[in-house]
Amino acid sequence: METHANLRSAAYGVIVAGLLLSFLSSAVPFYSAGYKLLYRVMLAGLLPYLIYAIAAPLLRAGPILAVGLALLGVHSWVVIRERFVGGADYSDGMIYYVPSLLALALVPLLVMVLRKSY
Repeated sequence: METHANLRSAAYGVIVAGLLLSFLSSAVPFYSAGYKLLYRVMLAGLLPYLIYAIAAPLLRAGPILAVGLALLGVHSWVVIRERFVGGADYSDGMIYYVPSLLALALVPLLVMVLRKSY
C-alpha cells in the first residue's frame, strides 16, 4: 500500500516539476534589466499539465506515472533546446507546438477518466 502512495506522490511531483518548467521557459532575459515573463509561453506549457492533473488522481498510479514522466521528458527536451541552447528566440514556434501536441496526446486519458465508473 505504501508503494501505491509513493507512486501517487511521484505523479504529483511531475505536476509540480511541469509548473516549474513552464515558468522557466516563460521567463526570458530582457536586455540587461532583468527578465520578462512571456505569458503565452507559460500558458502553452501549462496546458498538458492541466490535463494530466485532472487524470492523475483518478487513474491507476503506475501507468499515470509513466505517462507523466514521458510528458516531463519531452517537455524538458523542448525547453532545454529552445530556452537554454537556442537563446530563447522562440521564432520557430516549437515552444508552442510541442506542448499543444502533448496536450492533444493526453486527451485519451480524459476519455478514460470519463468512462470510469465510480
